Amino acid sequence: MDRIADDILLTHLEVALAVAPEPTLAGLNAVDPRAQRSARVDLARHLVERMRGFVIEGEVYPSGTGQPCLFPGDLSPIG
Repeated sequence: MDRIADDILLTHLEVALAVAPEPTLAGLNAVDPRAQRSARVDLARHLVERMRGFVIEGEVYPSGTGQPCLFPGDLSPIG
């Protein structure tokens, strides 16, 4: 599977964050934990929409092995 070049991904995410809705970005610093979570969800949704511009193809994983995790130190494999 080909990887997206780091500099292309970095630029894409930088632009995505730059055009994120201001209330969403402001909500990340909210005092209310529920407002912070809502802002994180909104930002994640915004980034997902931006990432739809990429064509990402992956390998087929044998049944039961699951896809490797994006954050190997933080989470177990997705299965």
